[in-house]
Amino acid sequence: MRLLLISTLLAWAMLVQAQDFEGGIGFGGLVYGGDLSPKILSRYSRFVEPAGSVVFRYRNRGVLGIRGSITYGNLTGDDARSAYPSRKLSFQTSLLEAALVGEWYLIPDNFLGDSPKITPYLFGGVAVFHFDPEAQFESGYVALQPVGTEGQGLEYYERPYNRTQVAIPVGAGLRMIMGKRSALSLEISARKIFTDYLDDVTGAILDYDQIYDEKGELAARLSRPDLSPQEAEYITNLYRRGGDWYDGYVSFGLSYTYRVSR
Repeated sequence: MRLLLISTLLAWAMLVQAQDFEGGIGFGGLVYGGDLSPKILSRYSRFVEPAGSVVFRYRNRGVLGIRGSITYGNLTGDDARSAYPSRKLSFQTSLLEAALVGEWYLIPDNFLGDSPKITPYLFGGVAVFHFDPEAQFESGYVALQPVGTEGQGLEYYERPYNRTQVAIPVGAGLRMIMGKRSALSLEISARKIFTDYLDDVTGAILDYDQIYDEKGELAARLSRPDLSPQEAEYITNLYRRGGDWYDGYVSFGLSYTYRVSR
């Protein structure tokens, strides 16, 4: 979380010193991609969650710009609405992200320095995000990272994962000038992340008995919600819950910015 705050402050410090500074807000959605995602593209609409952001931008009146943003939203995944309903895994998490990206506008300003009314642009940069996956259990929700549903912390297993991670955002947008100082931006962005624990599900080979004996019944039941402890006595102890690919997420939305500098 400290790295998240430092990154946000650095982005703010760079942008407020700029001579052509914009600030604004954005609204849109987040979509999770990972082990609990559907295999059919159209079904991803079932997992769209709302998100909001605060945006800071500097443009040099040319084709380049730099943007900082703070985004808050939610991500969800659920086998009941996905590819493997019998597995019965699900998760939800709030997500807080601080990002700093460079923008490349494909249509330059004219010789008078005026921006075109509509300009497509591409962007890429770096982000820091914080997440904390939960799963529903009985009448409430349980934070999964402390439970260790994949044996984290046990011998021969990975250490508990960090809930603050780095991401690489890349995307495209369309900027529309609304007046002398205001603009609307419509964009979509994918995130390359470097963890498979966004949904608390990986491709690790797990031992049900070891998790049950050393982590407790709660960890075992959340690790394999399709089984009761009695049923587990009659099947193999070794299993995998997911695949080997890292997770990810996509954002899309509309932002309004207002130029506050001269």
